Amino acid sequence: MTEDATAHKRPAFEIGGGSVVIRSSEDGHVVCLKLDRMGKEYVHHYVIELDPRPAGHLELLYVDPDEELFDCFATIEMDYGHANGADEAVEAGHAFENKDGHFIKVMDDPKTQKMFGFVEPSSGQVRIRQERKLKGVHKDWTARARIKDEIVELADLLKRFADQL
Repeated sequence: MTEDATAHKRPAFEIGGGSVVIRSSEDGHVVCLKLDRMGKEYVHHYVIELDPRPAGHLELLYVDPDEELFDCFATIEMDYGHANGADEAVEAGHAFENKDGHFIKVMDDPKTQKMFGFVEPSSGQVRIRQERKLKGVHKDWTARARIKDEIVELADLLKRFADQL
């Protein structure tokens, strides 16, 4: 039994926000960050695509609670890189820091009537209105996966679990 034997497909509602997952579609497999948005009566499930990274802006992608995602049993390991000044404009896809921590600005689901969501990578929570009192903007951030004590490049996750997808 390998260390990855626990990784498997599970319904989205069983996977916590902040987990690194692989989402499968007709177009192939994509490494994503699983996100939760707290609604008035229940949790809404989303992902953002991390690898291969979308050509345009990052956006929240709604996930049906029963949709199966491949749970890598990994968390995200962020490298924010150089921070530009706090007066820098934050675009969708940029990370930034404010008094509450680090966030990634993403395009929101048009059905929600919100323009942007703000993802807290460490918790996988989607929040609103986080662009106040910025400390710095990170345009060139990167992410990797942490499986136990091992740091794994996101592209390598697809290879690592290829026979299980």
